[in-house]
Amino acid sequence: MSADAVWVDMNTAAPDLKRTLDAHAARRGLGFVDVAIMAPVPGRGLRTPLMASGRDAHRAAEILTRHGASVDILDAPAGAAAERKLLRSIFYKGMSAAIVEALTAGRALGLEEWLTTNIADELTRADAATIARVVDGTRRHARRRADEMDAAAAMLRALGIDPDIAQATHELLTKIPAPSAGAEPRRAVPN
Repeated sequence: MSADAVWVDMNTAAPDLKRTLDAHAARRGLGFVDVAIMAPVPGRGLRTPLMASGRDAHRAAEILTRHGASVDILDAPAGAAAERKLLRSIFYKGMSAAIVEALTAGRALGLEEWLTTNIADELTRADAATIARVVDGTRRHARRRADEMDAAAAMLRALGIDPDIAQATHELLTKIPAPSAGAEPRRAVPN
């Protein structure tokens, strides 16, 4: 690389790896920026939302926007864009896997169309209050919901479907401590 070049790393990787790559580049006097692709690329191409962090984020954003890209610049070291991308992935890829598992069971029960409509309705109505309700309800009712997901996993096994998401959800819910008597629920979003 020439001394005025900047390495734009758009791979999805752990934030620590992005920081390590940045440190290697810095020791060699090279530019480096961590760029996270924040939405599916097909149909958008260069207009896919990007997020950049690292010492050369402004420089990379200037180059990319000249070619039609939309770049949200974080005033943070390399790895910060990767953190946000992976946080979003935990939610989005987890939700996607849960939908696929649920629809597989819905198909086996002849209820795929009903479930598709139900999921679409829930997603359409969701807002910040929905997130607060989900987090609060999960904390308050984790034990009961764990039992419910255990039953869901048993139903999937009976249908010949591996209950990967249902079982993982059951296990996670069993780790959430019951709220203390009289404790105020913690809010997921500010009021």
